[in-house]
Amino acid sequence: MTIHFLFGRRESLHGKAEAYKRSVREYLESSGFSQTIDSSVEGSFTDMIFVNPNTDPGKKFLIEAKAENLSLKSKKLARELVQYFSLSQAISSQDGVRFKLFIQGVKKPKEWESVFSETENQEMVQKWCEWYNSKCLERNEKKFDGNTVKRIAEFFANSEVIVGNVVDLQQAALDKQSISGFSMSKMAKNLLGIVERRRSPILGKSNLIMNILPIVVPTDYNLCKSTAKTKEEIYDGLKGRIIPPFLFTKNKEILTFSDCDHDNPLKEYMQRPVTVLKTEEFQLKNPSFCSQLVNIHLRRIFWNRGIYRDPNANIYYFPMLDKSRDKREVLDHKGVNRWVVKKIIHIEDTKYHKKGEINFFFHRGIELRTPTYWGASFVEMIPRRYYTLDGEKWIDGEIRARIDRKFRKPQYDRSKTRLGLMKFWKFVLFESEFVAPPEKWFNKFQFGNFVTETVSWSPQVIGRNQMRLWDFKEETYA
Repeated sequence: MTIHFLFGRRESLHGKAEAYKRSVREYLESSGFSQTIDSSVEGSFTDMIFVNPNTDPGKKFLIEAKAENLSLKSKKLARELVQYFSLSQAISSQDGVRFKLFIQGVKKPKEWESVFSETENQEMVQKWCEWYNSKCLERNEKKFDGNTVKRIAEFFANSEVIVGNVVDLQQAALDKQSISGFSMSKMAKNLLGIVERRRSPILGKSNLIMNILPIVVPTDYNLCKSTAKTKEEIYDGLKGRIIPPFLFTKNKEILTFSDCDHDNPLKEYMQRPVTVLKTEEFQLKNPSFCSQLVNIHLRRIFWNRGIYRDPNANIYYFPMLDKSRDKREVLDHKGVNRWVVKKIIHIEDTKYHKKGEINFFFHRGIELRTPTYWGASFVEMIPRRYYTLDGEKWIDGEIRARIDRKFRKPQYDRSKTRLGLMKFWKFVLFESEFVAPPEKWFNKFQFGNFVTETVSWSPQVIGRNQMRLWDFKEETYA
């Protein structure tokens, strides 16, 4: 006959401990706990650390799992309990951390009940601390004084001991899962149900408002050969003068919507004759190039309204010209002042900055494209958060991304907010007053309203406090 000692020999102790930890994990997850740290992975003193965002948000639970029968007078266990006491004191107040001891069995249960009692455990803890002072102190370790004994008693009173073997924990976990609304499996099923319900549209007509609007562009554009070899040569030669927008091709051609009359500075670099062509044909035959021509003219319109542009990100934003102010406001389409730039200052001293100094400027921005669809020109608008260091000059994209990751607030990125921002930008880009005199060709552009589509279903709107999928981000171990 062969004898098998399951988890009974020295070489199997680790496997026995891990099996017990798995049962503890199942038991805690059945009540909505989620594991963040495991000693077998991180190599930490604490066996496991759990959180429970549903019942105890912000609180950490330190877990010790003992797959053995132990006495309170076990020196090894006593030293570990003292270490957990010290760790809990270092992490935060008692309201921020809790200790749970899972143990397969205990010797002298009455002593355990007295020491870990929520009330009147002072006398038993005093005796336990006296025993510890006489039997367990390491070299250079100070004895517990009266104040420390009181805090240890409070720590034990706020801690929890769960006694049960692997089978007990697994059975308890199954029982809890069947009734607890916070078990991980039930929460996952509930979340899946919510997703499934929201995936199905609500029957009922509604209007989809798209983030694109049609624009009427000039019916004709001008094309001619250039006497200049490069675009830079034209800009250098006409420095200090208002140069109409134009495209310069690799064939040394000039394309522009501006009139090629005697007031146009570009005439100095134009070879006659100037060919007048139909924009509609251009939109159909070369929509991408036509979009570039439209885009470069719109930039000038926006610039004359005092709006800056980041050429790398293609994002438009209002600059903060008066740095003494905390924010800049402009009138929106309802005649109400709305902020477009805010000064963000350091709220405390840092290694490189002092409290009150400027950290960065937060701009409401708009990413804008000018696609050509079905032989017609459109403007596509996407509201963006934008950041500068001085309130004016655009900065490197990676710097902006670091700021955005720290300060973004996704809960405000909702459909109503975005629609309001799109209406605001439509007004300031296409309808607001100019800060610089408009050029003659400006009135050749006309801007429509946002494209809408009536559909026979409606989206389901969720409440502002509704948890999103990304709220369930705590790591769990299988």
